[in-house]
Amino acid sequence: MLAKRMPTILPPLTFEEALETTKIHSVAGVLDPGAGLVGVRPFRAPHHTISDAGLIGGGAIPAPAKSRLLTTGCCS
Repeated sequence: MLAKRMPTILPPLTFEEALETTKIHSVAGVLDPGAGLVGVRPFRAPHHTISDAGLIGGGAIPAPAKSRLLTTGCCS
């Protein structure tokens, strides 16, 4: 539960960080259509059994890694 609160104590995103985060989420396909800039730091809590491909990217259908989606956020 403490890890989920981490993004709330981090400083707000700068414009450059928000732009970078939005670009990455857009390419990954996790950005809602019509959504503006991502305004909050991303948070991911990958399961302890996550595969290497899921954590660092790749796989049969190449996709951005969980770690790349967290460029300006935090992971528990």
